[in-house]
Amino acid sequence: MLQFALRTLRFRAGMFVAAFLAMFFAAAIMMACGGLIETGIRTAVPPRQLDSADVVVTGDQEYHDSGGDLDEPPILPERVRIDAGLAGTIAALPGVRKAESFVFEGVAPTGTVDAIGVVAEPGVDIRELQERIDAKLDRGTITLVGDERGQAELREAKASGVTVMALAGVFTAFAILVSIFGVAAMLALSIAQRQQDLALLRAVGATPRQLRRLILRETLLLSLLATALAYFPGQFLGEFVFDRLAERGIAADGVVFHQGWLPTVAAMVVAIVAAVAGALGAGRRASRVKPTQALTEVSVEGRPIGAGRMLLAVIFLAGGVALTIVTIAVISGPLTPATAAPAVILLAIGFALLAPVLTKLTTFAVQWPVRALGGVTGQLAVLNARGRSGRMAAVMGPVILLTAVSTGMLYLQTTNDEADRRSFADNLVADAVVTAQDRVDADLVAQINDLPGVAGASAYVTSVGFIENPDDSSPANEGWTLQGVTAEGATATTPVEVTAGTIADLHDDTIAIGNQHADKLGVDIGDTITLRMGDNTPLDVRVAALFSAPDDYDTLLLPADTLAAHTTEGYAKRILVKFGENTDPERLMADLTEVTSAADGLTVAGRDVLFGEYDAQKTTANFAIYIMVLMIAGYAAITVINTLASSTTARRREFGLQRLAGSTRGQVMRMVGLEGAILAVSGIALGTVAAIGILVPVSVKRLDSVLPAGSPWIYVSTAALTVLLTFGATLLPAWRATRRRPAEAALAIE
Repeated sequence: MLQFALRTLRFRAGMFVAAFLAMFFAAAIMMACGGLIETGIRTAVPPRQLDSADVVVTGDQEYHDSGGDLDEPPILPERVRIDAGLAGTIAALPGVRKAESFVFEGVAPTGTVDAIGVVAEPGVDIRELQERIDAKLDRGTITLVGDERGQAELREAKASGVTVMALAGVFTAFAILVSIFGVAAMLALSIAQRQQDLALLRAVGATPRQLRRLILRETLLLSLLATALAYFPGQFLGEFVFDRLAERGIAADGVVFHQGWLPTVAAMVVAIVAAVAGALGAGRRASRVKPTQALTEVSVEGRPIGAGRMLLAVIFLAGGVALTIVTIAVISGPLTPATAAPAVILLAIGFALLAPVLTKLTTFAVQWPVRALGGVTGQLAVLNARGRSGRMAAVMGPVILLTAVSTGMLYLQTTNDEADRRSFADNLVADAVVTAQDRVDADLVAQINDLPGVAGASAYVTSVGFIENPDDSSPANEGWTLQGVTAEGATATTPVEVTAGTIADLHDDTIAIGNQHADKLGVDIGDTITLRMGDNTPLDVRVAALFSAPDDYDTLLLPADTLAAHTTEGYAKRILVKFGENTDPERLMADLTEVTSAADGLTVAGRDVLFGEYDAQKTTANFAIYIMVLMIAGYAAITVINTLASSTTARRREFGLQRLAGSTRGQVMRMVGLEGAILAVSGIALGTVAAIGILVPVSVKRLDSVLPAGSPWIYVSTAALTVLLTFGATLLPAWRATRRRPAEAALAIE
């Protein structure tokens, strides 16, 4: 049977090429995702200053007592330093030739260093030496060997590795769903076009088992070839995406891209399983029909949708609806895309799976304008759309997917960005910012606070910390934002209203906390809270004040000098200034400039500087999302072109018979164009409905608006691209198919 399939390959080369391309691109994308995941897991950073060290001792940047997933501990934001005295202890161990201390950034507090490089004696086993050193270390100190050694120099490496791995993991899940659907859709169309071949085989005595084996073997052969050839393109694509992430600062500069055999084999297995499942599912009906029915059914449309496909559609739609409900009822703030984005994918695939049913509805809805505009040609286009609803559905699915994913994901991001920016603006009450090249002098803060027209001035420093006692959980297990302030100006420069205690008592080891948060912890004024600071240092602080603030203000206030001592730099570099009412902003800015001109390295700017930094950070973070959307939409676009071109090319015989019956080549082209218009309008409409299913609830929740944020050109450009691809992938193959003489085309194999 396999030899038979190979012999008939030359008669259906276009169909096999289309199926090959679907599997090739799916495997390449999944290999690229696998490489990104492996890169994030490895976080390989070739050392520079520590290149001569065999073992590196440094602080553990992971916080293991957060109470979340033990396999995914949060990353501490500040440099975790280690006891400088360890160098002497390690130097005395057997097998150690030298132990040298290093400080890579900031000024290390007395008695601490950033890392210790250990050089082994010649012939000493490095792993055994590492174990001897580990035995002398406390829990917050770790050893690194190989390409992990560079993590001690590049503190951001660990955090960026986690970010890349998380992004790639989400992207991989989306890519697998979209790729499996794309491969299955293409193979379903391929087998539908071979229905006559399969029917003839059944009529001459082939058993259902033989047909299933035929389909399985040729699909396996094709998928093995496609996935093998996808290896180098997949690696190139993964490295290309990683380099773009590194350029934007999402991946730390210095981390090396890795794609080993494991993600490659995993991607191949997924692609092959998807291909085999799609082929067997599509060919099941052809292998089960009775021989006497086979030849009569090839030209008759069967049931619009099978029970298995309907079940899958219901599962995907139910999953999308469930995630939409969770997004509205449970998730809030910046975490909204975590459930909203998967909802877009699930709803889009659900609608695409229902395409055989929805195609009949959309064709019925658009038939009158098509007939009015196209006359007899339009009538024929409508009849073709009705009579070939199975093939129409096969090519409409990718159109739905392309529209829904592109518009849904992009508008989700723009809506979430706009909501976050509004929240940032509401929480930023300062009118001016003084920035120092070095540290901020406390006397300067007091001097600005005393200026006429100044409502308050406060030093400004931020970090992230965790509450260990009482036991507490932070949003997404990523810690609470810690803000260092000056007691005298904190009330004016933060969006808080004191409800108990006083901010004026915020000195030394004290803290101000939201009253609802305090109720949850069971603490009050005068009680003690144990924090785990960003440098992995425990700190007991006394509650000095309780306050109310906006719902998304997940911030704890500490004295600026107390918080700064636990940051990598060790000091505050900014002062926030709030103007009083009925003051002249220009005059006050001039006074600030005059006061700060007495010291070198000070600049005065409006609050726009903080907005600029916020927008830059959001743009950088969103870049990864846009790459993800681009790759998924790109694959969907390739699937659209692939399925449409294959479907149109297979209609050569139909076009030849139509021309022999009296139609001109121009009439055939107009008919195909009208069919493309039906397809494009229907696919865009259904994809839009799928996207609206999540966009409207999210927009209402986050912006109090039915319309999502973002330029209308996003939708216009997506729709225009879909129309262009649809017409291009139908008209060009139709133009080529009608170049032959009608009599020759009428004898072609469908």
